[in-house]
Amino acid sequence: MRLRDKVAVITGAGNGIGRAIAIRFAEEGAQVVINDIDAAAGEALASKIEAEGGRATFVRGDAAAEGDVDALMASMEKTWGGLDILVNNVVPNEEEVCSNRWEKMLDVGLKSYWLCMRAALPLMRRSGANVVNISSVNALMGFGKEHLYSGVKAAILGLSRSMAGEFSPRGIRINCICPGTIVTDRWKTRFAEDPGLEQRLSALYPMGRLGRPEDIASAAVFLASDEASFITGSILTVDGGLTAVNTGFAK
Repeated sequence: MRLRDKVAVITGAGNGIGRAIAIRFAEEGAQVVINDIDAAAGEALASKIEAEGGRATFVRGDAAAEGDVDALMASMEKTWGGLDILVNNVVPNEEEVCSNRWEKMLDVGLKSYWLCMRAALPLMRRSGANVVNISSVNALMGFGKEHLYSGVKAAILGLSRSMAGEFSPRGIRINCICPGTIVTDRWKTRFAEDPGLEQRLSALYPMGRLGRPEDIASAAVFLASDEASFITGSILTVDGGLTAVNTGFAK
């Protein structure tokens, strides 16, 4: 098990990519702390992981609220004596992303990452401690009209690299993952409403398919594990070749 006995906090873990990461981390031996504002989803996931032989705890909280974050990290210190892994994964809802709502994009999409790292990094005193920040391919090139989403996701890269410069000498690694289109429940709903959408999107990807939450979970396990012990301040793009190749030129 690659994360045996590690304590990992995953924000926004009730659904989607965060959920897949929590399940995979537990399979790899981590004590998973699920943090989400969706109590029903978080509690259900913790029960599922425990029923399957893993170790999980749900802590309800808003990763963009300083008081909630401080309380979460205080509980990590009290219960486990510290923290080994932080995965920052929260994102505003689709309506806020599509409408370019500045306050929510900044608070949820960026400030939460800062608040969680600021509170978690002092607890990371054990060997191999690290942060995995979930960004997006939108940080690397433009897609559609979600301009603030792209800007915030790019800011996550800059924040991560800057903080890696400060904390890497202390043995704490900080890295980012930039996913392409990942088929979560939100996308499944859109595909049901527009039956041709999945095929049109898949055609943009050199690998001919869209991503699965498990694809990002596998990347997160690697970055969080000792196998990535010499990797910090890096960006791992998990996008089926989307940002490497413009498939339009191949036609």
